[in-house]
Amino acid sequence: MANSKYEYVKTFEKSETLLPSTYIVVRIDGRGFHKFSSKYGFEKPNDRRALDLMNAAATGVLKELPDICFAYGLSDEFR
Repeated sequence: MANSKYEYVKTFEKSETLLPSTYIVVRIDGRGFHKFSSKYGFEKPNDRRALDLMNAAATGVLKELPDICFAYGLSDEFR
């Protein structure tokens, strides 16, 4: 996200305790996905292997952290 139009999001980061019974949103960002997708020959748009991989990653996070109720994947590499 460095030097991107979304850099302002970092201004919302806080190291405070959350209130009970509230919702939070967490964005988990990858790194070097363009190189990764080139290495494995993912086809644009919507290579089934890449979509299945993102879904498996989201499923893994849901299993690891059972308090999470929703996950999704999105990549600009497939636009």
